Amino acid sequence: MLPEAYISHQTPERLRIKIPSKKGDERYLTHLKELFSALEGIEAVESNSVTGSILFLHKASGERIAEYGLANNLFRLKGLNASPARLQQRISGTFKGADNRLKAFTGGEIDMGGLAFLILLGAGIYQLSVGNVAALPWYGAFWYAFNIFLKSNSAAT
Repeated sequence: MLPEAYISHQTPERLRIKIPSKKGDERYLTHLKELFSALEGIEAVESNSVTGSILFLHKASGERIAEYGLANNLFRLKGLNASPARLQQRISGTFKGADNRLKAFTGGEIDMGGLAFLILLGAGIYQLSVGNVAALPWYGAFWYAFNIFLKSNSAAT
């Protein structure tokens, strides 16, 4: 029976899988490293016998790595499509889409960073106007607004 592996971390060019049943098995992980290093699209492979994990730096797809592992009787990768990176990509895509719509709506004058700056600046002014001078919210809002402003300006240059 093939050992079960699962995705510990995944980005477009990195994939870390853990094989719990192979913790401490240096020989097995070294063998994996040697086999996968020869696979086209794999730039580097690192193994860690203490955690039973292997890290792929790759240009290949995660599916190809999983198929190669299965075809060579190395491991069966579970949950390839349940990667947290996909969730991060969806959230990031949502914000990028909202940013593009905001830029189109304002003629390129305001992006999401600029909107956040204005909201936080307004929150700080409101806190001052209601006499909340000693509380964290007004100067915290100013601090975050200023940092967002600086970061959005440095990204634009």
